[in-house]
Amino acid sequence: MEDVENCVFVLASHQIRIHCAKRCDFYGRVRSRPIIEDCGGLRFAPYCLKYDGIEDDLKEAGQDEESGNWSNVDDFKWLRATQSPNWSVLDEGERVGSIEIEVLDNGNRKG
Repeated sequence: MEDVENCVFVLASHQIRIHCAKRCDFYGRVRSRPIIEDCGGLRFAPYCLKYDGIEDDLKEAGQDEESGNWSNVDDFKWLRATQSPNWSVLDEGERVGSIEIEVLDNGNRKG
């Protein structure tokens, strides 16, 4: 992802690379550690999407095991041993909770 601002993303992916993002929330299920560069004000939380059959879809995509990597962010512009000021874990009280969607008869999803 590149050049996004004031957005909320809910995604499951093998890898997430984020460049030039500002004030965005990421709800992720990620196999590898998320990578950020030239970013600020990013917040990360666990994946929150729900729908009938999601477990099968995650398994088919190789995402059936939660790695916990959503909170292990590598900031390529902050190479110190201390916490980067460019990202944080989103407080539980500020999270959106579960996002549930339905699968329509034609296989498309609606939120």
